[in-house]
Amino acid sequence: MLDVLHVKKTIDGKEVLKDCTFKVEPNTVFGIVGINGVGKSTLMKICCGILNPDEGSVFIGTETIFDNISAKENIVFISDDPYYELGETLESIFNFYAAFYKIDKKYFLELLNIFDLHRKDRLVKLSKGKRKRVFIAIALAIAPKLLLLDETFDGLDPKAKKIFKQELIKLIQAKEMTVIMTSHSLRELSDIVDDIGYLRNGILLTIGSENYSNDPIYRVMIKNNNISVDFSNLKVLRTSKGTGYEIYDIHNEKEQIINALGEYNGFYAIDVIPFEEWIVYQMEDIY
Repeated sequence: MLDVLHVKKTIDGKEVLKDCTFKVEPNTVFGIVGINGVGKSTLMKICCGILNPDEGSVFIGTETIFDNISAKENIVFISDDPYYELGETLESIFNFYAAFYKIDKKYFLELLNIFDLHRKDRLVKLSKGKRKRVFIAIALAIAPKLLLLDETFDGLDPKAKKIFKQELIKLIQAKEMTVIMTSHSLRELSDIVDDIGYLRNGILLTIGSENYSNDPIYRVMIKNNNISVDFSNLKVLRTSKGTGYEIYDIHNEKEQIINALGEYNGFYAIDVIPFEEWIVYQMEDIY
């Protein structure tokens, strides 16, 4: 669906993106994480054709995006704080987008109701979180082939986040939509994305959920009964202590861990660590 190849960008003399290459498959959600100011928004603007990379290429299918009006008809980008005129109401901002995109008004109004908004509300009177709901509703009602959302969850309350994720998943299944979303919080993205890109020092590291399934890290919890267990032949990434337990994160096959436990007859539990923690380990490993 989207191919980003060796993209570089310098802004005001600062090299923001040094070499970004990644591929987003159709009907998937690709998340980009990184601290504030690392270049996530710049990368998103290049992906939707607002900015032209200094080097590298961006393709949607077989077409380049920058200066390509026909390609942009299939792309919607919602920035962290979208621009609007001071007198705009939810109805008038809908009409603005409807001039450029085919948009489902019935669904838009349903989303406004779900998000506790009214079409006569003025945007300037809304909190940032409520304004974010408005533009999310517009994006979902357009349901483009490629949807880009910058700092998607910033300002949204837990209920709005849950509703948005549910509606997004339904649309991807029904409309064959591909989504790229950024966040400074890995936790916000981990339960909805298919793949993650970690942006640091101008370079994007792609970490896929398929790798998570094929290369798990296990968390072993052992009841502390003063009997030591020998894990010296295993790759122990981290140890810690809980109330009455010793905790080990181990990067080995489950069978190897069980064999290392041997005849240990105390209580223990083994489970795969959460996706977001697994990603952190991948980051630490490479950087």
